[in-house]
Amino acid sequence: MPVIPRALQPGQAIAFLSPSERLNTVFEPALLRAKAVFEALGYPVKIFWTQGSSPRPTVTQSITHRIAELVAAFSDPEVGAIICTIGGSTATELLPTLLRDKVVLKTLVDNPKIFVGYSDITVIHWVLAAQTGLRTFYGPTVLPELGVAPAPAAFDMDNLLRTITPAGRTTPGALPQSTQYAPLQAPYFYGDPASMTPQALAPTPSRKWLRGGPPSTGHLFGGCLPVVARLHGIAGVAPDSWARKIMFLETAFAEGSRFTAGFLLSNIRRALADLAAAGIFEDIEGLVFGRCFGYDGTEQRAELERVIVEALAIGETGEKWGKRKEFPVLMHADFGHTDPMLTLPMGALARLDAERDEFAILEPTVV
Repeated sequence: MPVIPRALQPGQAIAFLSPSERLNTVFEPALLRAKAVFEALGYPVKIFWTQGSSPRPTVTQSITHRIAELVAAFSDPEVGAIICTIGGSTATELLPTLLRDKVVLKTLVDNPKIFVGYSDITVIHWVLAAQTGLRTFYGPTVLPELGVAPAPAAFDMDNLLRTITPAGRTTPGALPQSTQYAPLQAPYFYGDPASMTPQALAPTPSRKWLRGGPPSTGHLFGGCLPVVARLHGIAGVAPDSWARKIMFLETAFAEGSRFTAGFLLSNIRRALADLAAAGIFEDIEGLVFGRCFGYDGTEQRAELERVIVEALAIGETGEKWGKRKEFPVLMHADFGHTDPMLTLPMGALARLDAERDEFAILEPTVV
């Protein structure tokens, strides 16, 4: 049975946690802005951060720090929700400990809490689901979204709080769509970390159904595409089955692009081929793609859509979709490496309805 976390109550503390990239001191102004935003709403913030004696800890030291912070945040009775500061690329380094250390696992099992993050935090979402049954939340992080200058998008905060506070005890229903989005990261990621320059916004591209068909329901599960492609074969982390699930995927930045270009089409194609080879697209009930970073023009989005359609057809012998392939596919939804973004409850029952252009959550998100 899934473990549904208790709603974040007024006055409960929020933990800021960095289980992957360690950028608290680099982007301290953004960290402090996010802290001030939550505290103004009545939620004290605790920052779980171990600098250590060395400014550049070894991999082993870094793992020790991150595991200790994770355990401390989950075991702290004052903390009602944990929000990650950012994603990164090193969360898989924690897996051997999270899968084998019985003391660490018992702490996580005995202290279920709201846990929020995206991108490389996919790793932590999956291991918590597999090892503890805990429902977690794929949503905004501190440095890129909640600490943006001069203040986080209302869309981000409204959807986050509606999902993790007592408001989440009411079934959310159809998820909203943003009217504007930021094609690039916050300006402080491209120069002065103390920059207060607001993000440049553009009209949000419309969602698009690559495939319609009858409405479909299933339990939401997924994450950042390259991370999902790496995790899906790991015992004790990957789901035992993708049956009765609606998969959600999104993509990050191109490596080495310094937050300026989207994940390469060739890499998207390869990752989707890995999932197709594993038979995942034979089992799922639906597929939702977030608004992929860097695919902002009409032609770019068309190329992205073509790659996805072709990947879903891998293994087909004819021109038509096979019976198990007739699930709805929605593109360009408000989640992932985009701002503003929705907060998606992992494991919650959801519905895709192309005829009504509806992506909906069908059960309360917290208790």
